[in-house]
Amino acid sequence: MEIWQAYAEKIKSGELVACKKIKQAVERYFNDLNNPDYFFDDGAVNKFLAFSKLCPHVKGHLRGQPIILSDWQVFLFANILGFKRKDTGLRKYRSAYVQVARKNAKSTIAAVLANWFLVMEGGQQDIYTAAVSRDQARIVFDDARQMCLLSAPLKKRLNIQQHKLINPKNNSIMRPLAAKSSTIEGTNPSLAIVDEYHLHADNSVYSALELGQGARPEGFLFAITTAGSNVISACKQNYDYCAQLLEGNEQNDS
Repeated sequence: MEIWQAYAEKIKSGELVACKKIKQAVERYFNDLNNPDYFFDDGAVNKFLAFSKLCPHVKGHLRGQPIILSDWQVFLFANILGFKRKDTGLRKYRSAYVQVARKNAKSTIAAVLANWFLVMEGGQQDIYTAAVSRDQARIVFDDARQMCLLSAPLKKRLNIQQHKLINPKNNSIMRPLAAKSSTIEGTNPSLAIVDEYHLHADNSVYSALELGQGARPEGFLFAITTAGSNVISACKQNYDYCAQLLEGNEQNDS
């Protein structure tokens, strides 16, 4: 049994203790599997998992060692990359909201996804990391950059610069962005990563990135954050919206 399927089965059976929202996410996973409008691409997910092992840890005593994704992380990427529409063959999901406690490697998994888009996605890709400051935006970017420097297979395929990564094969590029919607307008991101979403004063950056993806058939918006204390923030509004989606009170298939 595949890792993501085993994880979902354990959550469903109660073998793994989980909160209500995780249980609802697992229920949605099984509903998607049984939905005739979609098919699940095991090959795409397994290809991503194999690629993730080419992205080494970049900090601490594990620096240089291959990243082995946790089961919940595998389940996350299985949902993002696995479900596809039967009528178009395109991925079902266009966005993800990931909220985890500190020290759960959120920047690391975002960097792995960024490198996947840069190296493995077909066609030209524009990947951006955005946050409330350029220094914050560089956290995911620098993790991705360090992975490429430490991984021989990635290093030989990429032009690694201080402020951007380039794949010469298809002119794909990754770069960090300052947290100003004016600097984002006019961009055409295939992958946009919004780091520490709860710190954003408003939704202008998120909305500008989302709008910019309109011309990308499989553009993806990946918001990652720890919990914040501002109960009227744009992040909290998105959190509440996602909670309503899981409850079935809102409908959004992407």
